[in-house]
Amino acid sequence: MLLFSVFVYDIIILTRKCNKMGCKMKRFKIPIVIGSIIIILFFVNLRFDLIDRVSVQFSSEKYAEFISEIDYEKELLKEPVYIGDMASEDKELTQTDLDKIIYTYDFHAQLKEKYNLSSIATADSDFDKTVQILEWLTKHTYYSGMQMKMLNDDTLGILDYSFDKPFTRAINCRYRAIAFADCLVSVGIKAFPVAMVSSEFTGSHFTCLVYISEEDKWCSFDPSFGCWFTNEAGGLLDIFEIRELFLENKEPIVKGYSFNGKQENFDVYINFFMKFCISNLSTWADNSSEGRSENTFSGRKQFASVIPEIKHYTTKNNSIN
Repeated sequence: MLLFSVFVYDIIILTRKCNKMGCKMKRFKIPIVIGSIIIILFFVNLRFDLIDRVSVQFSSEKYAEFISEIDYEKELLKEPVYIGDMASEDKELTQTDLDKIIYTYDFHAQLKEKYNLSSIATADSDFDKTVQILEWLTKHTYYSGMQMKMLNDDTLGILDYSFDKPFTRAINCRYRAIAFADCLVSVGIKAFPVAMVSSEFTGSHFTCLVYISEEDKWCSFDPSFGCWFTNEAGGLLDIFEIRELFLENKEPIVKGYSFNGKQENFDVYINFFMKFCISNLSTWADNSSEGRSENTFSGRKQFASVIPEIKHYTTKNNSIN
């Protein structure tokens, strides 16, 4: 605003000088005035654009409206789906073991006790327990991809910040995925967050892979939108199978979709949040407490590890106990 005020003041002074100089400057007066009006309108529009973007953080309706305006077709033309699985062009992904990203630590027990998760996950099957935790988390927290506050990757802290709080305390997909995976691990279900990044690294989204023992399979769930994915026969899909469908210009069937309790913006979700972002897949090196208390980009958990070959880790070959 200060720059804008100074700019207007300069225009007024310049116009007055033009008037004092008489006929020699008259031919420049109209262009100066027209140019001034254009510049004023630019700054006014910029100001209102900033106001709109700020309001997105305070209103779930404004955020939904903002999402609805995403031109996913244009974005997909610029960055089509491909199989990348690279952290960046100059940084190779590291290797990690599955056991390191699904380990149960003391803080998982604290999480289970504080939120009485045993009373939430009461079903007999892993799938039904997973859906119970998923619905519980989406019911008690808001999601917003425009959430700007840097939180620690600590689920106890994430839920302290967002649980049963208004939309101004919404959490983004990273924090939803971390919280969801930790909650599942705390009740004995193996899960880990997955970072999804577009082909040119301009867009990202987080989901989770969850081991459903009765299916003997790792399956994809999206805690930000309360959903999971199946094929036409009803079989649960993992993140790689979903990507294969997109590469074939097909779509998975989405179950349980909820955008902060509403059914809107599904086309944007499936085409932008999922299809646009699914080219590069990675996870963290471990789910330990290391890095979870950091609130800087460089110090917190890095999603720069290759997802372990999940098809090799099933109860049938005794790789998981």
